[in-house]
Amino acid sequence: MSQISFDTCRYFDSLESLSTWDETQDSLQKCRAPLRTRHRHPDRSCTARLLLCHDFKGGYSDSEDRSFQGYFPHDSGIAYWARGLSLVDTFVYFSHKRVAVPPVTWTTACHKAGTRSLGTICFEHNDSVAEARIILKENEHGGYVYADMLARVAVHYGFDGYLLNMEITLGDRNEALQMLLFVEYLKFKLHKVIGSTARVIWYDSLTLDNKLEYQNALNYKTLPFFKSSDGLFTNYFWKDEQVYNGVKLAGKYFRRNLWTGLDVWGRNVSYPAKAEIGKAMRRVQSSQTSFALFAPAWTYEELGRANFDANDFAFWYNSPDPAKFQNNSISEFIEPHPAPVLNTVKYNLFYTSFNTGHGSSFFVNGKLEYSDNWVSHALQTALPTYPYASDSPRKREYEHRLCDNRVTTAPGGSFKIFWSLDTTRVFYGGSSLKLTSDPFNTSPYEAIFTSRRPGTASSDSSLSSSPGRGLGKKVSSLSLNAALRVQATPLFALDFVVEPDSTFIFLVTFLKCAKGDVQIRLGGRWILDDLENGPASCFDEHATHSHENFEVDLSGSVLDSWVRKSFNLKTGHPPSSCDARAKHALQITNLDIVCNENFSGTIYLGSLLLFLNKDRSMAISAPGRVSNVTVEPCNHDSGRHMIRWRNDAEATEWLVFINGQMVGVATSTGYVIADNVMDRDNNRNFGVRIDAVGCAGSIVKGVEQAFVLI
Repeated sequence: MSQISFDTCRYFDSLESLSTWDETQDSLQKCRAPLRTRHRHPDRSCTARLLLCHDFKGGYSDSEDRSFQGYFPHDSGIAYWARGLSLVDTFVYFSHKRVAVPPVTWTTACHKAGTRSLGTICFEHNDSVAEARIILKENEHGGYVYADMLARVAVHYGFDGYLLNMEITLGDRNEALQMLLFVEYLKFKLHKVIGSTARVIWYDSLTLDNKLEYQNALNYKTLPFFKSSDGLFTNYFWKDEQVYNGVKLAGKYFRRNLWTGLDVWGRNVSYPAKAEIGKAMRRVQSSQTSFALFAPAWTYEELGRANFDANDFAFWYNSPDPAKFQNNSISEFIEPHPAPVLNTVKYNLFYTSFNTGHGSSFFVNGKLEYSDNWVSHALQTALPTYPYASDSPRKREYEHRLCDNRVTTAPGGSFKIFWSLDTTRVFYGGSSLKLTSDPFNTSPYEAIFTSRRPGTASSDSSLSSSPGRGLGKKVSSLSLNAALRVQATPLFALDFVVEPDSTFIFLVTFLKCAKGDVQIRLGGRWILDDLENGPASCFDEHATHSHENFEVDLSGSVLDSWVRKSFNLKTGHPPSSCDARAKHALQITNLDIVCNENFSGTIYLGSLLLFLNKDRSMAISAPGRVSNVTVEPCNHDSGRHMIRWRNDAEATEWLVFINGQMVGVATSTGYVIADNVMDRDNNRNFGVRIDAVGCAGSIVKGVEQAFVLI
């Protein structure tokens, strides 16, 4: 096996190195995060999807993702991160290694966002032909030896499948046919050991007549591999008519498995690229093909770190073309997924702490614990579905939904609310969500709303202003003070389902530096929960009685101090117009921040939690206290030690403290640390404490144990 540094992410340079691998290796590189769900019926949508193929400097780059445990410290606290995961169905880690295993930090980030994570099997150039023929070796049962091994690798490291990149020709046409059977067998094997979420995607290259011919579309030469795999990733040199013809060949129900390749760098292509890649998507948008975005880290690799945030945000969410009144960003063409929900046997939950996976400091419960730069993709959590300053068609859909709830758009108003990520006042991690009033903001995304419908009398109901009572307010439509206009700013789309007459928990952590009325509003609708045919609205969505909404009040709290409020919210029963013989459920579809016109200042959101315990108790699961820690030298890496502890299914990560100072965050049950960190004062005695962080955000302080550095 090729020699890999102890803290370097696993990959395989050859099939020979793969053949000597077994499951006893790399225990800390196994992704512990299950793939979260965003739709209960994800395969019943016919909308276009997005594949992100991450090709960055050949993969496994220093200071980016080479280390499986992230970087504490990091030279700048800035690294490429996948900003648009709410738009991404499948993430592919591309490298020119023979078998690229996606780094555990990327797979963890993807799974927490509800996005699949795939590795790459890559054969290219003539010098790899002999090895490619070896991969077709059969086992005694008629299967393929290396397909079985590749499935074991995926299960061990916790990712979801592979992209096959076969840019070669084999020995003859019979071997090309064998490759088709290999793909089909690998797909069967992965679906067997991983489940329905597994994916094998074929890159448009080798054809059945054993030629390396890029077809740039689905046609009768690529159709066999399209059928044998879970999808076809086409080459990038397509013409518009090829895309439309390919979609016709795929058919209505399989066109979303056809990924039209888009090279962001624009090498030898006939369509606009780089910052104008959205124009290429617009050209074939009406075909309803899915898109495979190759190397979107162009915004980081070519444009640089200095303005990465602004450039990358524009690329994903806000690339206006004023001359045509169009937005050419990626979000214009892809329907965002609802926020990710962790579904277990015991509970369902949605949790976010608004982290991007990097920062210049690290906070725990509002306290600064680590004051250096850091990077760890695994710590990224969900960001709002609806980005501030994005002029997207989703805005119109959102306004339509609020109108369904008897809320209408007011004329131009005197106040606006906008949000941004803040790194100075943070509850957990490196960032929080900052919402600020700005009377001069002209963002096209937010809208001002009033409780008064045209031609109706104003309502006398007002927003609650009594904090901390622990109960949310259930309303059938937005309850507002008729004397004040109200702005509802969208944060998250959701697909969080609660049964009738059930209680669920909504917990919010916030810091208020403002005056005026602020609420968070959970909007829901009653649906027919038909497991065979999928959910459907049980009656007219425009009718008031089809909705059940909840408002939780953040007004009147202590200023300039982090506050955590928990609200017990209870669903009612479906309206009498529903068929009593059918099964119904309340689907929470959106989470919005609602501010009255009297709101002025800033409010910071540190974390949000929606929690439903399936046994109908109100207990939120918490991780166990870490008390049994061991420290041992790294076998193949002098000058460093391994800290280990027991696994806990309820923990998502662990905070590592040495002599009372935080030194890093682990997402597996171990952490590699340099000896000089433990022996900073030339004192061989040191203490280790591991604090467990639960999937619902709770933190359980560990027991400090004493050790002597040998």
